[in-house]
Amino acid sequence: MSTFLAQRRPEKTLKPHQMRRDGIIPMALISREHGTSLLQAKRIDVQHALRHLDGHGRIDLEIDGEKGKKKVIVKHVENVPLHGGILTVTLQEVGDKDVMKLDVTVIAINHGEDDQGTVLTQPTNQVRLQGKMSDLPAHIEVDVSHLEVGHHINASDLELPDGVKLISSPDATLFSMQVLKAVSLEPDTATEPVDGAAAAAEATPAEEAKEE
Repeated sequence: MSTFLAQRRPEKTLKPHQMRRDGIIPMALISREHGTSLLQAKRIDVQHALRHLDGHGRIDLEIDGEKGKKKVIVKHVENVPLHGGILTVTLQEVGDKDVMKLDVTVIAINHGEDDQGTVLTQPTNQVRLQGKMSDLPAHIEVDVSHLEVGHHINASDLELPDGVKLISSPDATLFSMQVLKAVSLEPDTATEPVDGAAAAAEATPAEEAKEE
């Protein structure tokens, strides 16, 4: 787990947009006692930390000038709508015994290459679980080797550790095996008459006029 260095935000400080202009990201930390304190960190450090989260989205937070490290999860990241730059980050302090609700990634294993015109689809790649931080898995592996065409695996089919509860809808489809639709490569020749038939069709009205 990577360590992330931040500083307490002074009472008299720049406005958020001025901080970001200087390469500083305003942050908030929610403590285990549910109090909120204001932090700040260099943009480059924030970007590095967000790329090196563990499976639970946790990092070790070190506050400049204070002893010890705090285990925190990234609760929320607000981005600029147009180009995706970071506006603010909210962290939440957690302990191993804290009961949390987290989104956990679901991964397919034992999946051979698609053959016989079939393909494995994954409509949902995360489920929300509740449990102690120490019990929540970093990810969940699902064996799809037995999955047949027309069958699917739902969230209710997951095998969860003791003490961990599924919060997502049990009917949410995680994996399904489907048949690929065949695409015809033959040209459509029935749309236009052949040249001879077209000539005959054009000559018919003239011949009928002569007979009259």
